[in-house]
Amino acid sequence: MKQLLKNIHIAKIVILISSVFLLSSCEDYLKDELLSDTSVDFLYGSPEGLESALVGLYTIPREIYQNRGENGSFPIILQAKSDLAAGITGEISLYSRLAWGAFVGDHGTEWGQSFYWIDNYKIVDRANAIIKGAENTQFDDEAQKNKILAEAKCMRANAFFTLYRLFNNIYVNTEPTTPENAFYRPEQPSTKAEIFTLLKSDLDFAIANLDWTTSDFGRWTQASARHLRAKVALWEDDWTEAAAQADAVITNGSYNLLANTKDVFSGNLDHSETLLAIQFERDVIGGGTYNFINWNLVPSYHSAPGMIRTVENGGSGAGFLVMNNYLIDLLKEDPNDDRDDRSYYISEYPYNNPETLPADKTLGEPLDQYDEFSGDRTEFTNYYRRQNPSCIKFLDETADPTDRNHYKNIMVFRLAETYLIGSEAHMRLGNDTKALEYLNAIRERAHCAPKATISQEIILEEHARELAFEGHRWYTLKRMGVLLSYLQDHMGSAVWNATYTVGDPRLRIEEHMKNWAIPQTQLELLGPNYPQNDGY
Repeated sequence: MKQLLKNIHIAKIVILISSVFLLSSCEDYLKDELLSDTSVDFLYGSPEGLESALVGLYTIPREIYQNRGENGSFPIILQAKSDLAAGITGEISLYSRLAWGAFVGDHGTEWGQSFYWIDNYKIVDRANAIIKGAENTQFDDEAQKNKILAEAKCMRANAFFTLYRLFNNIYVNTEPTTPENAFYRPEQPSTKAEIFTLLKSDLDFAIANLDWTTSDFGRWTQASARHLRAKVALWEDDWTEAAAQADAVITNGSYNLLANTKDVFSGNLDHSETLLAIQFERDVIGGGTYNFINWNLVPSYHSAPGMIRTVENGGSGAGFLVMNNYLIDLLKEDPNDDRDDRSYYISEYPYNNPETLPADKTLGEPLDQYDEFSGDRTEFTNYYRRQNPSCIKFLDETADPTDRNHYKNIMVFRLAETYLIGSEAHMRLGNDTKALEYLNAIRERAHCAPKATISQEIILEEHARELAFEGHRWYTLKRMGVLLSYLQDHMGSAVWNATYTVGDPRLRIEEHMKNWAIPQTQLELLGPNYPQNDGY
């Protein structure tokens, strides 16, 4: 892991030097050679420069996690809009209650959600430059060239796939920005066929040219490329392709489900279940900066008498976005399910401060001072803010429990999702035996009883238990055509939804909101006839 972080630091220096050369050349172009040409030629015209440019590309997916505007809410907007969370307070709750990010021109659309458009198109542009540069550069080692191309194409495919699933009306561009095309303004979005043709071409090339594993943790591999290829196939209802790609990753032998759920999100995530992760490391050059995700998701349990902040209880928390009762109840269905036993989620916070312990309580017993269903608003507010179960998949165990600044690596793809992709694909192909085999591998790892039958609803329920808050849920519901119905049934919390001055989001959600509005500031940069998504 540290090698990639070191390379990121070196890549930043190379790019910075290139920028300095570029600026100096503007001043001295009449009397000096164009040093910028030399530096850009190195970066995009030599094997060594392209390696540095590629490593630099890996820094861009970090940006939304490192953006701490609005209390670090941007990377969890999708989680807030899902059927598994309740927004209680803070900026992130404004997305979950549809006060932000629901209409053209509103603050959430123009600010937080705009970074999903801007950052992904930035990835596309940098990837295009690397791809074009590698295609036009002479390499002594053809395998090195193809590996650079493969990783850049994975990054481009993932960015376009994210843009399509969020904004629908997107345009595909495979040319890097140059002075000649810098002011090009597309008039129409690309068709789904055009988008998916590029996705499949990029990923098929990557699969053919990447190794199954890498010594540089955090970089794309054949496994992560196949995983993404399977997800793309699901969006085309190509169950055969999705099943084949999932089977290949599962049976390859390079990756395995960890034996214990407690180990999946502990440490730096560098283990056999991780297919792709975004790296951060405290006090390391090139290690990135901190995020507030865990602080948003964990309640302020320490505000209750008898409690102090500890890593065991989730560290520092504000309780802005919490697990809702739909998810909590799914986890309770099997009493042996250990995913809510301080592995993925925390369901109880033991009293741990003898100095403020209430007289009728005992150290070690769970905090139970507040009633969610009390008619008293202060009472149920304190329940959500202090006592509600929480997700700890983003907890940095090395951070001081009073510190909200966490450097936790971010899980992008993991094998458990591959199993669920394979389960769905085989079910839709009529192979229930294989579908149940994959689904039950997930359940049995969590000590749950195996399922005897399979259906879309059963898969979605297991998807919720296993993958909640990892950023996949909203996309999955949208793809299956059930986003609206699931949000109308489960979005937020029935008790807390009734307190929103803007109204209950379950009643305000509309079908067209499955496609995010293109931010108006970005739409104005496109051609005058470029269409906004329907319904806005």
